[in-house]
This record gives sequence, C-alpha cells and structure tokens, in this order.
Amino acid sequence: MLTLFMKPKKSPFEKKPVNVYLKYSQLGLQMFLTIGLCAWLGYKIDHWYFEGKPIFFIILFLLGAFGAFYQFYRQIKSD
Repeated sequence: MLTLFMKPKKSPFEKKPVNVYLKYSQLGLQMFLTIGLCAWLGYKIDHWYFEGKPIFFIILFLLGAFGAFYQFYRQIKSD
C-alpha cells in the first residue's frame, strides 16, 4: 500500500528535455544582450554629448550588468 504513494526513482542517466537547455542558453543570451545594449547606448551618448569621456558608458554598463544578473537570479530562483 505504501508503494502506491511513493514516486518512482529516476535514473541518473535519463536524458533531460531539450527545453531545459534552451532555457539556460536563453538566459545567457539575454544577459549578453542586456549588458551589450546598455554599454553601446552609453558609448553613443558619451560620443554625442561628452566628446568621448566614458561617463554614461560606465553608468549604463553597470546598470545593465546589475539588471541582467538580477533577472538571471529571479529566473533561477523561480525554477
């Protein structure tokens, strides 16, 4: 009777579904694009208004990195 309520053991050699790999590769791509887009935007703003001084580049790069890692943390924690 107890065996009816127990979950069957899974083999450690069982293949993981493909969507797990896609989910984690999507997270890496999302982080790369977020940081890259913020850095590029900061570079362009600095080039147009501050004649090459990297003020906005540094600020937006750090904000993009913080936002990307925060989003990564939220996605991993929800799984």
